[in-house]
Amino acid sequence: MSNIIPLRNTGGFTRMDNDLYEALIGADLSGRELRVALAIHRQTAGYNLENARIAASYIAQMSGIHREDVSRAICELIRQRVIYRVGGSRSPIGFAPINEWSIDKKNTHASKPKEVPQCGVSTTSNVAFLPHNKDINTITTSDEVVVDAERQPEQSEKIVRQKPAMEACPYQAIVNLYHTALPELPAVAILNDTRKRSLQARWRESDVHRDLGFWADYFFQVKTSDFLMGRVPGRNGGKSFRASFDWLIAPSNFVKVVEGNYNA
Repeated sequence: MSNIIPLRNTGGFTRMDNDLYEALIGADLSGRELRVALAIHRQTAGYNLENARIAASYIAQMSGIHREDVSRAICELIRQRVIYRVGGSRSPIGFAPINEWSIDKKNTHASKPKEVPQCGVSTTSNVAFLPHNKDINTITTSDEVVVDAERQPEQSEKIVRQKPAMEACPYQAIVNLYHTALPELPAVAILNDTRKRSLQARWRESDVHRDLGFWADYFFQVKTSDFLMGRVPGRNGGKSFRASFDWLIAPSNFVKVVEGNYNA
């Protein structure tokens, strides 16, 4: 009797290069990034293609991830050089060579040894035991904070719990990236409060946006668009459209560019 179980005919199998498979297993990608990468692999190597034109909406349907989050994951994978685009935002996608990957280290917290809880020792036993609350001359506030019972409540030190401060938006650095990538578009002469508020809103919308690498890729994506760069003739012989800094950081336009959903 053989102990080899034959594989059922499930409709076919997807081929995957062993080195790529092992690289994805060991890559420090987020869950969304990995799912998007696997979807891209299915649509490229799965059909024996080096690269393919894949819509973000199709990957969203495959993975169950929101379309906007798919677009952000694609931008992150491109920035980390896991995948590449042949051209603009709607151009074919493929996997870059593994030795060119530059993946961020997402887990930067060093492991610390656990603290040993303070305990009392019985005079009649060798077994350590935790001190009972009744043996401690303390009281517990409504916030579960233990304070000295000898003090009056008004004398107790007030404990303030502060949320970690969000990194400030680097306004000028983003403007500098815009000028470097898009010298053909109107320059930003004055970085006024209105522009700062718009940039701050985009910066705070997502962890992905709080990275200058994302903004460099965002402006590069604009540069590849003939429509946004004003290289497409206007309708009925009219003036062609050309994006500006204010147009690119407006909320609705920003989403359109990230998702490649504009009149290119």
